[in-house]
Amino acid sequence: MAHEYAIVHTVGASVRIERRGITVLHYHYAPQVAQEESPKPYIHPLATPAGDVVTLDRPHDHVWHRGLYFGWAHVNDGNFWGGPTYVRDVGYRQLDNNGSQVHEAWERLEHDAGGAWMVERLVWISYGGERWIEERRTLRVHPVEDENELLLTVETELSPHPGLGPFVFGSPTTNGRPGAGYSGLTIRMPRSMNHGAIAIDTGKRGPEVMGERAAWLHYTGKLDGTAQAVSVALFDHPANPRHPTHFFVRNDPYGVINPAFCWDEEYTLEPGRTLKLRYGVWVRRGGEDLERVRAVYWKWVDA
Repeated sequence: MAHEYAIVHTVGASVRIERRGITVLHYHYAPQVAQEESPKPYIHPLATPAGDVVTLDRPHDHVWHRGLYFGWAHVNDGNFWGGPTYVRDVGYRQLDNNGSQVHEAWERLEHDAGGAWMVERLVWISYGGERWIEERRTLRVHPVEDENELLLTVETELSPHPGLGPFVFGSPTTNGRPGAGYSGLTIRMPRSMNHGAIAIDTGKRGPEVMGERAAWLHYTGKLDGTAQAVSVALFDHPANPRHPTHFFVRNDPYGVINPAFCWDEEYTLEPGRTLKLRYGVWVRRGGEDLERVRAVYWKWVDA
């Protein structure tokens, strides 16, 4: 339906997507936090059409975890993830290198028969105040096909600022810490979802899939207050470089999912080039149903 969603724009701060009076997505594009947190746009809450919230914002253990967000732990000598930087042979250290992702303009902010669309221009600015990377980010909330499910596409296009580059993207693992290949699109889930059930498309299960390659990863847990079972799946599009992606995932001591594009290999973004990544985020009221995950994934891929 053309008017399935309502878009509420608080100019200079955030965009909220509502459906039948329920907020399913709230995108904060101008956060006011300490530089050490690497300020970046983020989504919180992200919810099912029934209002079941599956994100957690600024947890005390990692205040730079911002619900659903796009961050990068190592870009040259910069940190666009937040918090301390992993230094090879030394460990984590808080350095003067936390950059920012800064909103510059909206290209599109509307709803139509294809869902709700948010297309944004951002710039990645180094700790020293230099424009490093230009980004075009697209968020699409798809039309609801099942009253229990919400599907979001997150697409990013990253290009060096004219005259600059190359930029080397990495992770703590590429900098010497085994099993910590996180960077990129990440979702931090509520604490009640800790110890949730994890599965990937290859049939493997449990937190032992950390670092495995997969087209999608599915996570199921329960929410405090309602005891409602909820599921979250992240999809890696076949057009992405390095598909199927490695996944960084934990269910203890907290629930987090990240399609880890730089799990154990750096990526060099050359001058004049663009890195394009597309992911799906699917949230569902209900327990595990892997056949449904597969069906939604392939329909998303073919869309």
